[in-house]
Amino acid sequence: MVVIIIIIINIIVGSSCLIYGVNMLSNGLERINLQYIKKMLTRCTTNVISSLLIGTIITAIVQSSTAVTVITIGLVNTGVLGFSQAVGIIYGANIGTTITAQFMSFNIVDYFPVFILLGVILWLIGNTRKQPVKHLGKAIAGFGIMLLGIKILNWSIPYIQKSTVVKSLFVKYGKNPYLGMIIGTIATAIVHSSSATVGLTIVLYNAGLISSDAAIGLILGDNIGTCFTSILVSIGSSIPAKRTAWAHTLYNIIGSLLVLLFLTPFISIVNAFTSSLGQDSTRFVANAHTIFNILSALAFLPFTKQYVNLIKWLIN
Repeated sequence: MVVIIIIIINIIVGSSCLIYGVNMLSNGLERINLQYIKKMLTRCTTNVISSLLIGTIITAIVQSSTAVTVITIGLVNTGVLGFSQAVGIIYGANIGTTITAQFMSFNIVDYFPVFILLGVILWLIGNTRKQPVKHLGKAIAGFGIMLLGIKILNWSIPYIQKSTVVKSLFVKYGKNPYLGMIIGTIATAIVHSSSATVGLTIVLYNAGLISSDAAIGLILGDNIGTCFTSILVSIGSSIPAKRTAWAHTLYNIIGSLLVLLFLTPFISIVNAFTSSLGQDSTRFVANAHTIFNILSALAFLPFTKQYVNLIKWLIN
């Protein structure tokens, strides 16, 4: 019973730090670049290719696809940005947000105190001098807290392996990609951060508690669940803004269902890619997250015009 309590406490505290850290990181970076982001989104998205590239770059900088998508919906709602441009930005935002998972998969969690300390120092300096320095400090401190969250989650792994009750649950359900997809969708919709739930997936997979099938299922669910925020933001907005939110949602749902349909070949692609870079299996989840979003964009890109027309027909 004591072991189960320790596991629960570690998961709650670790997840809280992870979610708070990710939000703090993205918020700090967003505040540094907010006006620049809006200018880039409106001026450099003349076609779907440029929209995809700008969406990828900006989201990689801000570290939050939710933030970029919400800003995009807001710009579409005011008529500053066209719906077709927004669809390309969505493709890119999904790719750019996977950079966070790549950072999480590196073995740097033990350096969390360095990032937190550096962030706090810059934050304090920024309070007396320049706001951008303050926001940069906030972002770095957030990155450190995110790493601390992963570290705390890792602390729970030995206790999970000791507990026959908890371990049996993972043995029974830790191989089901469909259940993983449902859990990933619900969890991400609740916490409003796909990066946080991907981080938890990395910890569980690297500990051997879930299979590659279940890990992929969780990732797919993460991508669907993150659309919930877009739908909420679009309520009461203009028709083009609602179309943007639903274009984001259907894009992730269709892509996820296609990967589930071809799950075995997809896992083979991820394993081959990971091996070709000389990386070990600890990078599997992060690489799967990135490859899924790149393949989704490449699959939709040639049919963007038809997809835009479909969304316009569905939402009118």
